[in-house]
Amino acid sequence: MDQILTAKIFNFLQLENPTETQIIEGATLLLQCNPNRERGIYNTAMRRPKSTLPWIRTDLKKYYDIRKRGLTTPEVEKFNSETISRVEQTLSMVPSGVAQEGEDAPVVPALGTRGMREDHDQLPPEVQAIWERNAERWKKMARLHFQLSQMIAKPDYAPCDGNELCYQLRQVDDELRNDYEIYDTYDVVNTVVGSNPDSAGDKVDVFTDNVKTIQNARTAISRGLGRKTPHTAESLQKIQEAVNTLFALKQTIKAETVEKLKAVGISIPKTETDAEG
Repeated sequence: MDQILTAKIFNFLQLENPTETQIIEGATLLLQCNPNRERGIYNTAMRRPKSTLPWIRTDLKKYYDIRKRGLTTPEVEKFNSETISRVEQTLSMVPSGVAQEGEDAPVVPALGTRGMREDHDQLPPEVQAIWERNAERWKKMARLHFQLSQMIAKPDYAPCDGNELCYQLRQVDDELRNDYEIYDTYDVVNTVVGSNPDSAGDKVDVFTDNVKTIQNARTAISRGLGRKTPHTAESLQKIQEAVNTLFALKQTIKAETVEKLKAVGISIPKTETDAEG
């Protein structure tokens, strides 16, 4: 039944110029999604269908996106709450000496790290670029968070209204945190290009590929642990492969993340240190 309703919502959203009868059908779908919240639009649609079309489209799109993510109403509230808390933590962490918004220099968050590395200029370009890329992500998060705050302040706000913004915020925050972990843990000593000029190009290419692989693996782990629907054998396999990739490339995983991985049944490979112990 739930899948049938989702399919009907999708079909309505594909209509470019719905008839009054179709608009009323759309209002009925809204009512089925949330009887208490959508009763007013439904009643108006019964009298003046055309005037309610923009509101019907907007709200049905919200419900459709939420349903495609597999979230129930309580799960939407939990997801939004967790995301807002996480994002506000990110936005509050700015290292000393970095300009605030309104000044000339860009705002760059530290996220509890050491800030810009002393050996920043010695890092490969791909790793150096993380710093500026995350500065832009931080500013994007600030803009989205401001939009969300304005939305929440409205008297008729409901969690479904802010879920799309929260979804975007969670994605950007995950990308920012994953990239900072790459930046903070990158080991210059073990990846210096050799003195043979003929091999330099190949080594830089390998490094660039590794950075992208690490980014993809960390993103897969973050999204996998943030999954709101029950895990499948396939979803767990993707997380396991991402974990194996990080260990193969001698990357670290935070202790708290390791515990979350173990909780869903992921095996943590042993390091050389573990083997020696």
